[in-house]
Amino acid sequence: MLGKKAVELSLNFIVILIISITIFGFGVRFISKLSSQATELQEITTSELDERIANLVCDSSDRVCVGVDRKTIKRTKFDVFGVKIVNILESQSFDITVARPVPSGYTKSKAEIQTDNLAWNPKSRSVFIEKNEEKNLGIGVQIPADIVSGTYIFDVKIQAADGKSYSNIQKLYVDVP
Repeated sequence: MLGKKAVELSLNFIVILIISITIFGFGVRFISKLSSQATELQEITTSELDERIANLVCDSSDRVCVGVDRKTIKRTKFDVFGVKIVNILESQSFDITVARPVPSGYTKSKAEIQTDNLAWNPKSRSVFIEKNEEKNLGIGVQIPADIVSGTYIFDVKIQAADGKSYSNIQKLYVDVP
């Protein structure tokens, strides 16, 4: 009789051990999946940025179009702006430069922001576009945790291969609540 109780107790222990290992495995998988989805701006390639932009709604006569030029991004968050370039000239490379003007933004109390530690990618890149083709490009912006609330400005300058400006400077605005 004592042997039967001991076997039953051992089986119960083994079942509980298997269930515990299974739950632990699901927990590890959940944490692993969660951490792999958190990407930093520095880890994202320009092709991944281009894929993350939504379809841009542009007038057909625009050579350069910014889909949404103003976004509200919370601290520690990341978002992507979309830019479409339509090449009406001969096939050529275009140089895209994203820079910060001076002042680089304004606080909610309308005071000028001279410097900040916003991160954006890419700062510059070259893209080859065939004649009468278009290319969608992404510009990612990461907001640090310790930034002042306000509106931050980015200048997007696009030059053709001959060094001439292909369009007016496009402005992007990031509102940090």
